[in-house]
Amino acid sequence: MTTPDQPTASQTITAELLHHIDARLNHLADQLGRGASAELLTFMRFSAQFHRYSLNNQLLIWLAAPAARHVAGFHAWKALGRRVMKGAKAVRILAPLTVPDHAAALGPDGRSPRVVVGFRYVSVFADHDTEGAPLPGDAFLTVQGGDDRDRALLQRLVCAAPVPVQWETHDHIAAHGWTDGGRIVLNTSRCADEPAHALRVFFHEWAHVALHFQGAGTRAEDCPDRHTRELEADAAAYVLSHVHGIDAAPQVADYITLWGGNPATLRASLTRIVRAVSGILGALEPPPVPAIQVAG
Repeated sequence: MTTPDQPTASQTITAELLHHIDARLNHLADQLGRGASAELLTFMRFSAQFHRYSLNNQLLIWLAAPAARHVAGFHAWKALGRRVMKGAKAVRILAPLTVPDHAAALGPDGRSPRVVVGFRYVSVFADHDTEGAPLPGDAFLTVQGGDDRDRALLQRLVCAAPVPVQWETHDHIAAHGWTDGGRIVLNTSRCADEPAHALRVFFHEWAHVALHFQGAGTRAEDCPDRHTRELEADAAAYVLSHVHGIDAAPQVADYITLWGGNPATLRASLTRIVRAVSGILGALEPPPVPAIQVAG
């Protein structure tokens, strides 16, 4: 029996998971401080497949099952017609612990809203540790084809953007695109002949809208300094481009090392990037298979 001062086994495991997250963030920040970005880029590519999960859970899944494309609980896999193979090792992720907030106003349903007071671990399993019915389709992750397909993809995606997207010709302006939060402008002079690049610029500017205009503040000045804003938008654009089959690594590999070796800054930015990417992909994708979603 544990005393009030002794943690339970579950609390110990949860604490260990949080320690692993901090250690990995410190490691990634140290790598950036040394001018190395390859490992962070690997994680960011991986995170695109799990954009509905928190940054903490993305890191935990990456550490435990770097080859995974889906994770779900034992019963969720069973509901999908698949079974967890004998001897499979569970992936532990974090789920929030909530309690009613009796100090807050009642919600429309007459109940007190709930507030997060901590975390507990839950076990999920990677897709490669299951067998049975075919996995849920994920054709949306990769765009096949050449220039015409890229142009068609861009034309389709701009319809989902939260602000108007316009093409303007500015030969004398070096910028490839820009936004004021109310519209996104793509510079025809810089992007029209390179459809894949136009998609990356589009994602970069949409990320600015999500991160720096519709998120923490209504003005870019309300958010981090301009240098950090550009890093965040470029990193988000890298993930979004990867989802749609565009390799933007050469354009961002050296640039993102400018985050330096500060793990707190890296955590803050990655948290914001994960949230923005999830929102953008949520606007672009069909509703997910409910059974694949787990808390966290």
